[in-house]
Amino acid sequence: MDSELILTYKVDWPADDLNVFLRSWQEGKTNRRLRQVNFVMCSERNVKEVLKGLGGELMDPRTTKLKIREDSLYGYEDKWICGGIHIRRNDERLAVINGYKHSEEDENADERDIQEYLNEREMWNSEESSWLKEAFVVYIFPPSSSLKED
Repeated sequence: MDSELILTYKVDWPADDLNVFLRSWQEGKTNRRLRQVNFVMCSERNVKEVLKGLGGELMDPRTTKLKIREDSLYGYEDKWICGGIHIRRNDERLAVINGYKHSEEDENADERDIQEYLNEREMWNSEESSWLKEAFVVYIFPPSSSLKED
């Protein structure tokens, strides 16, 4: 399978299967054309287990923004993905996992997004706490994507 878009709903993959999927993408073995994948799980998964060994970096939505072009009923629309967890593929493509999507370039992270990021950062940095999520939305950016940092 070499799809551009993968949408799933109520998938029962364990965290280590999600990790294998992402690792295979990261190593350039599969899904070379992938632009977006949405995994909605049957129940929550530990984000740390899903991303174990992938070199993920949690980014601040107040200072990190990337532009993505999405298909819509009216053609293409530009959207901006703020923050999220960044992982790089061996060819320098960037995957942004669970970033905050905005419709306008000058739209900034709102207080709810900032508070969620701060809570997630605390869980990300803690050895003891789990970070549970039911959905994993992954946007793939080409190597030439410019990262806008404020």
